[in-house]
Amino acid sequence: MRRATSLHKTNRRPVALTPAQHGQPFAHFQSNPPPMSITIPARLLRPCARPISSSTFTNPLRPPPAARFYTTKPPPFPVVPTCPSPTCQCAPTPAMPEGLEIDHKTNLNGLISNYAQHVLVCTGKDDWPSKIEDDNSGDNLAADLKELIGRGGVYNDPFHNISPLASSFPSSPSPRPEVQTTSAYILPAFKYVPFLPRVSFDSVEGLVKGYLLPEKLHPAHDGESPIHRDRLTRKAAYQNLLHGVRDVEDVVVLICGHGGRDMRCGVMGPVLRDEFRRRLPEEGVEVLEGAVEVRLDGEGETGEIEGPETGKGERTAATAAATTARVGLISHIGGHKFAGNVIVLTHSQSCTTLIHPHHHQTSSSLSSPSTYTATTTSTTFYTTSTPPKCLSLPATLPLLLLLGTITYLVLPPSHPELNPETFTPFTVTARQQVSPTAFILTVQPTSSIAQPGSIFSSIWHRGATWSVEVKQPMLQVAREYTPLPDLSPVNREKGGEEGGGKAEGKAELKFLVRKMAGGEVSGYLSGLGVGETVELRGPHYGFEVGRRLGVGEGDGGDGGRVVFLAGGTGIAPALQVVRALLEGGEGKEEGTRGKGPRVDIIWANRQRADCRGCPGLKSKGEVEEKGRPVLEMLGEVQRRWPGRVSVRCTVDEERSFVEMGALVGLVGSKVGMRRRGEVVRGCWLHDQEAVAWRPAADVDAEEKMGVEGGQCRCGSGKDLLFVSGPDGFIEHFAGPKRWANGMELQGPVGGILGKMRARYPDVMKDWLVLKL
Repeated sequence: MRRATSLHKTNRRPVALTPAQHGQPFAHFQSNPPPMSITIPARLLRPCARPISSSTFTNPLRPPPAARFYTTKPPPFPVVPTCPSPTCQCAPTPAMPEGLEIDHKTNLNGLISNYAQHVLVCTGKDDWPSKIEDDNSGDNLAADLKELIGRGGVYNDPFHNISPLASSFPSSPSPRPEVQTTSAYILPAFKYVPFLPRVSFDSVEGLVKGYLLPEKLHPAHDGESPIHRDRLTRKAAYQNLLHGVRDVEDVVVLICGHGGRDMRCGVMGPVLRDEFRRRLPEEGVEVLEGAVEVRLDGEGETGEIEGPETGKGERTAATAAATTARVGLISHIGGHKFAGNVIVLTHSQSCTTLIHPHHHQTSSSLSSPSTYTATTTSTTFYTTSTPPKCLSLPATLPLLLLLGTITYLVLPPSHPELNPETFTPFTVTARQQVSPTAFILTVQPTSSIAQPGSIFSSIWHRGATWSVEVKQPMLQVAREYTPLPDLSPVNREKGGEEGGGKAEGKAELKFLVRKMAGGEVSGYLSGLGVGETVELRGPHYGFEVGRRLGVGEGDGGDGGRVVFLAGGTGIAPALQVVRALLEGGEGKEEGTRGKGPRVDIIWANRQRADCRGCPGLKSKGEVEEKGRPVLEMLGEVQRRWPGRVSVRCTVDEERSFVEMGALVGLVGSKVGMRRRGEVVRGCWLHDQEAVAWRPAADVDAEEKMGVEGGQCRCGSGKDLLFVSGPDGFIEHFAGPKRWANGMELQGPVGGILGKMRARYPDVMKDWLVLKL
């Protein structure tokens, strides 16, 4: 939890609770909630200790929640120095394993990390492997959640930490016995998710996107791109993927009992659980055991609770008004060296119904207002059943709408058909699977567009890398994709237009797409069939390769060199660079080995199936495969420009990696090298330090920032080393990109190439590293 209660123990007595609440309420489901004071009911604290009241920690120097940046660990909260004397006959403290004594000296205060939510996975087990994600050979909900929200996960947010934990609570019985499901508690949101099918990853994504991501991002994200911010923000629509979700009205007592991680908790946890189960009923709190049984009345409806007639497993009519509690073991609270830390979470029925009260103070109780108080403030909602009055519409509005419709239909559009401002519909004309996880999607403009080939021809002749945005209409998010150039011999023989061969007189765009787990747009594209519509916006231009390379400048060299490290679908920009340099006018005629730029491509893939038949890949007795467009393009460019283009492939699963030694040998080769002029310090085209803080686009930078190409006064260009692929691939080889002032920047060179710049400055001095 963000703020945790602590457990202090004497040498002989197992439990005495010190409840405290700091900064974030346990009893309200919202993002960045304001302070809230809670007094835990005395009867929940008396099983083995005298009641200890809690107070809200305040600090006059601390800014309000909306204005502060949360640190990784919260400030300490007030606690009593020692446990009070017990008021009942408690079980004796069990002996600890040899060499694993309980730590009675270290201060427990302030050791808890700052978590926005905890997800308690209901396993029905009392213990787990040291790493809970390894349970059941890795096939478990905790592992799935860590894949999405853990370090490096697509939804990981360092300012909104989420902790998946294993718990001993059993999962609810599946409404369909043939489908295995897992249940989970979300705390302190006080939500119970009864059914998460283990046959589909969609439910895990629905849990993350619908319940775990923040409704409002931390201010540290303000400078990031809208696409990145949108990905990390909660979408209420995803809640519809999970059925039977309900509020938790029980008191929840959680005890660290992870013996697989530390035997001190494995020994102490079960003892504490037995004590709570034994003592809470003596104080009038009914302890519920067994699985929560949820009945679904209809598709998508919130589940109703059905408990056994004995009342042991759930609420019954006789006990509905009574205070109930669930006591369970979990895999982590605070620190295992303290042995069996405990946290008690309380919630009231009235608080669960107030979703977003506006500047109201709400008092509620588990037994009486004197024992439990909750005060909260958040955003506005209407408490009345009568909606606000609608504004009266003028009588001329229908006429204005009619005139607007006629104008739209009669007048020509104010934007070109494919433009950077608005989305334009395209039709899917072909879909070709090229590997188990990747496919090529071919699209054409609508039939009403006149001479579409000339549109793409002008884009390709600009000599820059370029991309378009693809919209996911259901989520209203967009991702950029790089079109594949037409370098295949088949389309050249047919006299195809630039950017795509002729297909019934219409130009085409082709995209290499890999379906990613959790990818909103790639998943959407993978479900499109021939004849369906997709919306594109662009072009968005990137680097003008010729200007950076300085083709035609210098004093008589071979025209410079380009090395391209491409990971997966990052091969598409590499092919664009080849087309811009060799087919766009800077190269010589086909079949010659004359002077001109040289391009070396290293294509890294996870599996051989992604690049089977790639030139330069060690053969395994495979026959040459047909119908693999990317491989055909790579083979064709080597045939058309022998000695000018080299291609090498690596495969992770075969332990074939791109190593520093190979890169040093490649960039240090004298083939294609030329004498360089002096680079002017601060040149935004050629100085690596200046490039680091410029937008990752030459043409867009000129148009949006007023940068003039004439400012470059360097004697010649620089050789170019491109890195293109997934974010992790780019970060590994060249360091991460940066976001500032709403723009994506190149950022300093790090990773393997950063080490090369430090170790081999003479080799790297003539090379400019660019991240795509």
